[in-house]
Amino acid sequence: MTRRLSSHLNAVSRPAIGALALAATATTLSGCMYLSPAQTTKSYEAADGTDQTIGDVQLQNLLIVTSAKGQPGALQGLAVNNGQSPVTLTVKAGQSTASLTIPAATAVRLDGKPSGDSTDTVSPVSIASVAVVPGSYQSVSFTTSSAGTTAVQVPVMIDQYPYGTATESHPTYTTPANTQTHEPPA
Repeated sequence: MTRRLSSHLNAVSRPAIGALALAATATTLSGCMYLSPAQTTKSYEAADGTDQTIGDVQLQNLLIVTSAKGQPGALQGLAVNNGQSPVTLTVKAGQSTASLTIPAATAVRLDGKPSGDSTDTVSPVSIASVAVVPGSYQSVSFTTSSAGTTAVQVPVMIDQYPYGTATESHPTYTTPANTQTHEPPA
C-alpha cells in the first residue's frame, strides 16, 4: 500500500523548499569574502616604475625612458631625502655616472624638473646608451656614503606618452579637397 501526501502539504512544502534553497545559496556565496583576503592589506607598487630605499633616501617610481636599445635614455623618478642633512646620491647605469646632492627633508625629480612646490632641483640623470630593449629591466646602481651601493632592476619604457619627451597627440581633421557630393540614383 502506497501512501500519498496530502495536497495541502505539497502546496506548503514547495515554497519552503525554495526558500531553503535560496538561503543556502546566499550563505554559500557570501562565504567567498571570508576565503579571499582583502587586497588593501597587500603592499604593491601602483606605478610602472620601481621603488627602493637606500639609507635616508627613498627612490620612488624609477624608470628609464628611451627610444630603443643602444640609444640614449633618461632616468625618471623621485628621490626623497628623509634625513636631517643633505645626501649625495651617485647613480651608475652602464658607463654613465651622475652625482646628485639632495637637500635635507626634500624630494627632487630625477628628470631635473621641480617637484611640487619645491624649487630644489637636480641635474637630469642621463644614460648614454641603454643596454636593453624597452620592456626589459636594466640594472642601475645607487650609492650613498652612509648606506653603500644598492643595485636596482629598473624597468625600461619606450619614449611615448605619458613618459619621456613624447606628448599625447590626436590626429587632426582635414577637410577633403573635393567636397562635391553625389546623389545615388533613385
